[in-house]
This record gives sequence, structure tokens and C-alpha cells, in this order.
Amino acid sequence: METEWLRTFLVAAKTENFGEAAEKRFLTQSTVTKHIHHLEKELKTLLFERSGKKVRLNIAGAYFFGKAEKLIEMLDDSLRSTQDFLEGYTSNLTIGVAPQIANSTLPRIIEHFNANKPHIQLSIELLNSNEIAEAAYRGAIDIGLSKIETTRDLQIEMIADESIQLVISPSRSEVEPAELLKSETILTHEYAPYWEAVQHVLISQFPSHKSMKVNQTEVIKNFVKQGLGIAFLPQSIVQKEGEEGTLCIRSLNLFQHITSQTYFISKYISSDIQAFLESSKEIYTSLPDCKTPTDGSVTS
Repeated sequence: METEWLRTFLVAAKTENFGEAAEKRFLTQSTVTKHIHHLEKELKTLLFERSGKKVRLNIAGAYFFGKAEKLIEMLDDSLRSTQDFLEGYTSNLTIGVAPQIANSTLPRIIEHFNANKPHIQLSIELLNSNEIAEAAYRGAIDIGLSKIETTRDLQIEMIADESIQLVISPSRSEVEPAELLKSETILTHEYAPYWEAVQHVLISQFPSHKSMKVNQTEVIKNFVKQGLGIAFLPQSIVQKEGEEGTLCIRSLNLFQHITSQTYFISKYISSDIQAFLESSKEIYTSLPDCKTPTDGSVTS
């Protein structure tokens, strides 16, 4: 059975149009017809219902589609892995990471890791924090960097416990924080575990405050830059903008007891995963107002 037959079948099954499949595969329509015919002969069954020029996947074709798709995925993955090996990579790790981490500390973590483990191929998957533990549990990712802890039976370590900062637009820098909390819309991320503690303080001290949930931290920061609100965000998430002067950062005594945690999550601990853990801890330790556990333990 030729793999090209399978690739042609998969495209034809998705389009249910041999002419369109020929265009997508850069083949002639007669070649597509031959590939399907050879495959049906090999399987000893028809895969499509034919009515004139129209084709439709039949029940046998629908069943075989899932099998063929997995076969091609395995083949392509093997080809990629072999190419990585030939290019000098000895193994690979898939990192599932929350977008706010990917846009802040992850580049420095990768740079540190690559300096120590140059032969490890990294793949990055952007996931919401509430999806990361499940992805690690299923084996879809090797490592997770999340803002949310999990009850799953996994290897978990808190690698950062950092302060929450009030973030405001430079155009509001002269306004007293108390006035801002009374008058400005407070933007919050739906996956911010610390928000409940922040809201508790706001309700007791600023009962008339307004808030709005936004599901991406980068959008929150852009809204703040444009004067559309203020926000409470972890130090690492806004450090770059604070240094550049595109955001103003304020540390308020009322909220100094509230912190944001970052968790390193994996199903197993290998030497490569341990090395990535150490790089992550090294980067977070170097940040101001950020604490990491001192015993280096991983709990499950």
C-alpha cells in the first residue's frame, strides 16, 4: 500500500471532490482516481459512493479515514523526528504554556535552557492555564507552565510567588491610586486566581469600583496603555513594559499580601525536564519581588 494513495484518499475524503483533491495534491484528476482505485483494490472494498461526477464517502470509507489519518500522522512524526536527529537534536520536549507566561518570561527561560541543552528540540503549545494540567495528564505535552494549580496526580512545583502590581497608563501617572480605583474600570483576566483576594479588598475599601473581565492578558495591557482601564497583574507580566515606560507600575500596601503563583507541571521527571525546571526557576528567581521555594522539591 503506497503512502501517496493514503494522502490522496485523505484529501479526497475531506473534499468529496476528486477534482478539488487533484488541485490540492498537485496531481491530475486521473491520477487521483487511480490512487483511490488502487486503495480500494488493496482493501477489497469501495470507499466512496459514486453518482456521475459526484462522490461521497461511504461507511467503510468513513471508518478507514480515521485509521489512515493516524497512519499518516505517525509517519510524518517519524520523518520529522528522524530529520531532527540528523540535524543534531537528540530528543524533544513539548511545552504547554499560558499566553501571559509565553509573552513575558518564556523567551528568557528558553534562552537559558538552550544554552545548557542545545540538542533538545522544543515545541511550544499555547493553552489556557485551566487546560494545561489536563494536557500534561493526557501526555499531549511534556511540561506545563501554568498560573493555576491542579488536583491531578502529576509532578507539580510552584516556581514563582510574585507580587501583584497596579498597572496604569502613563497618562494617568499623576493621579492618586485611590482615585483611580474609585473611578477607573478595573480589568481582570478570567484565569487570575488572585482576583478573588483583590476583589475582597476592593469591596471593603472601594465598594463602588467597576470591573470588566478580559480573557487575554495582552489585551488587558493594551487597554491600559490606551487609558481604557487599570489592572492588577503579576510583576513578571508587566516588568518589560514598566522598564520601557509604556506602563506605569504601582505597588500598593493594601494589596501587598496578595501574590500570583506560577506552577511547573509534568507527568514525569526526566533529566531534560529537570533541566527545563531549573532554567525556569533561575529566570523567575532573577526577577524583582519574586520568590521561589528554597528546597527545590517537586510534589505529586
